Amino acid sequence: MKKITNFNIDLKDLSTVTSVRNFTITGEKDAEFMLQLYNSSGQFYNFNTESFAAGFNTENNLTVKMEGETYIGSVVFPANVNADTFSFLLLATPDKNTELQLGSGKNTHIKSILREANQALTFTPVSTSNSTFYQTFASTGAESESETESPSLPVLATEVIDWDFKNSTADSKGYGLRLIRQPIDTDWFFEKNLAILSNPAGDAVSNNVVTVASLTDIVVCMELIYHKGTTAPSATTVISNIDTSEKRITFSTNVAFEDGETMKFRAKGSDLISEAIGANIDFSHWREDVISATSAELTKTVRETGTNTVIALNNTHGISGGDHVIFKGLNVVNTSTNTIVSVVEDIGGGGENGTITARVNQTAALTVGTKLYFDGSSASIAVKNKILIYSRPSAERIIYLELDNFITPGAAS
Repeated sequence: MKKITNFNIDLKDLSTVTSVRNFTITGEKDAEFMLQLYNSSGQFYNFNTESFAAGFNTENNLTVKMEGETYIGSVVFPANVNADTFSFLLLATPDKNTELQLGSGKNTHIKSILREANQALTFTPVSTSNSTFYQTFASTGAESESETESPSLPVLATEVIDWDFKNSTADSKGYGLRLIRQPIDTDWFFEKNLAILSNPAGDAVSNNVVTVASLTDIVVCMELIYHKGTTAPSATTVISNIDTSEKRITFSTNVAFEDGETMKFRAKGSDLISEAIGANIDFSHWREDVISATSAELTKTVRETGTNTVIALNNTHGISGGDHVIFKGLNVVNTSTNTIVSVVEDIGGGGENGTITARVNQTAALTVGTKLYFDGSSASIAVKNKILIYSRPSAERIIYLELDNFITPGAAS
């Protein structure tokens, strides 16, 4: 009886682009075998046309009589964005005096390869607490950016972020946006919701342990944002330990966890994001010493001649009070730091009542039409930089940029 002793092929997951896999079958001279390849979509591989199609015919069989101890072949896997499983069925031909020595079966042996579907990795801006101070992101050039690719494809991708965040024009919301600092790595986060199965100490009893049904995307050091609905813990709370066998999460502080409620977690920064979702995303260009965010120049014109600290403007959109903003212009007195103490809002200028109150008395007349230049708040902040993606998560995921960390809405005073 002739023996087939080895069937070797690379079984790592396929990407969604066209690829070729070589295979080697080892055995004794004159051993005979048949090889078939089919996918989970019900198609068979034609070894002559090197393609998959529904139905079965003789060209779906690769029939070989070994001329030596090794047979080398190859198959072509076509490009496709859908997930699939490809199975090789190796058959010995007993009537040809051949059997397999590849496991328990003497006549058949199966090897399978998985092709993962393309997955979207999306980067999107978010304002957790101050969203009403912005115009709709999608309508102002600040919509999400997505990079869709196979998780198995080891190709470096560069995602360019170019967002423009505009201040709301709604009443009491149009006092500008203040760029406090540059965005950094830890302003990016991955968010995960997780239901509580039980609080071992009792429903709603203060405790630092909960049990859950799943630990997918959950890792130590993730921060607990809400322990139910939109109710936040009274102090910063992070995951300090995870018991995978018991599906038990231990936290850094006690919280009144309630059975059945949904918790919200965040993994902040590239390192923790990588631990949580298995994606290697490089935010190294997002740091304090790199200019990623800039405020658009803010200019207004004087509406009425005045010489005191109160200056009438054509409109006040984008100007913040509270001594955060300075201004300059022809005949503006800047004998000391000339900040804006307060603003009487007139967003569009239609009310003709918009004013600012300056810190320094303007002893020289600021005539009608004088252009003033403001620094410290703006009606628009642009965020532009790049993200490098070295590896992708196995499923669709969203990464958020928290605007509240580096942009503060202006106020009247």
